[in-house]
Amino acid sequence: MWCFLHRHGLKFAGALALCLAGMTLSARAVDAAEELTTSGQAGRPVIIREHAGWDRYCEAIAHPALFLDEPPRHGSVCARIAEIRIQTLAAGTQAQCIGRVVRGVRLVYRPDAGFAGGDGLRYAVQYPLQRKSVAVSIAVTPEAPSAANAQASMALPSRQAAGPMPECPELMF
Repeated sequence: MWCFLHRHGLKFAGALALCLAGMTLSARAVDAAEELTTSGQAGRPVIIREHAGWDRYCEAIAHPALFLDEPPRHGSVCARIAEIRIQTLAAGTQAQCIGRVVRGVRLVYRPDAGFAGGDGLRYAVQYPLQRKSVAVSIAVTPEAPSAANAQASMALPSRQAAGPMPECPELMF
């Protein structure tokens, strides 16, 4: 079963979960698109979404591949392997797995130092028979000013490149 997992506090336009187990799809499914809106505080990582795959025994299998199609303008995004609690699924026959913990991947946005405002990105999830595109809008609220923040905002960060989703650095959190 391949699913993306709902994170509490996120607002979705479209389905809350997509699972391919139990469905019959054509060999070339049309690219499904979704819009997602979330928010976070400047200077702190924002968890965008979690993705995982599992079998009928609720054991983790390889998570779907993630691709960054349009990088954020005011931050960066990466994927971190994590233990993820299965929260929802919209289709399939693996409802007995809800509440179980599986190894998956967590998509994380990190705003540039000193940035507050709106940002966005677009990424794709490659399931076995479908590539799903997700457009993400992120509202970054300001953090309390400090001397460290003022110095950090002086450097101009380079923009992240499109391509396979990079892994998060170990010391990100």
